Amino acid sequence: MNCRDITRLAPLYITGELEVERAAEFDAHLRTCSSCIEEVERQARADARLREVILAQEYDATEVDRRVRGLIAAEAKGHQLPRFERGWRRWTAVVAGFAAALVLLLVAYLSLGAHFPRVYADAATDHRLEVVEHQPRHWLTDPEQIALLAEEQAIAPAVLDRIASGNYRLVRGKLCYLDRRIFLHLVFSDGTREFSLYLRPRDAKGWPSGPVREIANRRPLCTVDFDTNHVASVETPEILAFLATDQSADAVLTLARFVAAVL
Repeated sequence: MNCRDITRLAPLYITGELEVERAAEFDAHLRTCSSCIEEVERQARADARLREVILAQEYDATEVDRRVRGLIAAEAKGHQLPRFERGWRRWTAVVAGFAAALVLLLVAYLSLGAHFPRVYADAATDHRLEVVEHQPRHWLTDPEQIALLAEEQAIAPAVLDRIASGNYRLVRGKLCYLDRRIFLHLVFSDGTREFSLYLRPRDAKGWPSGPVREIANRRPLCTVDFDTNHVASVETPEILAFLATDQSADAVLTLARFVAAVL
């Protein structure tokens, strides 16, 4: 994959709609090309800003839809209107149809990236049930036992140490399933709030990603929001990491930046 391909495919990559194999090639190129990283970051920032602007507006197509349906019904009944009024109605229908199409396009744009991989939803649900609601689970709390569990999953205990080297303390860990695959579920705390970190060795073909929010340490940070729960993913050549928190979208992005820096 070359720089021209990166520019062409960046919109699909940012919204998480690029095929897994192509996304893996995309990631590999980004790790070796600073100019393409800057281009993807620029497009990701523009995309995020556009979403913020659109989400800040309220769009209601109800009235437009009602008027269009009324005009269609009148035409169907064969009402004979004066020529001027027929022309005015015709142009009204065109404008109303255009407005309705614009609203639909905005809704479609907001849904871009909504077809995210199931693993993000599973991580959000798992975090809510096991960390927020504290449903009973068998957790390991001894750091040595958690380290042994990590080794059994082909995850170096040093990875856990690097994450715990910041302001976060490893609280507990166990295995769980996300999208029918085994992950090491670790819970870290900053002394006030807890967040979930899900780790597994990176699959040879990579993993479908969600919408790219930004790039940190040459690694794309993908984020997906689920009401009050927020999920981010970070992928390295060796490890796939998902983070989940019930704090805020900015909080999970901050966590993702930290994980990307230490992995």
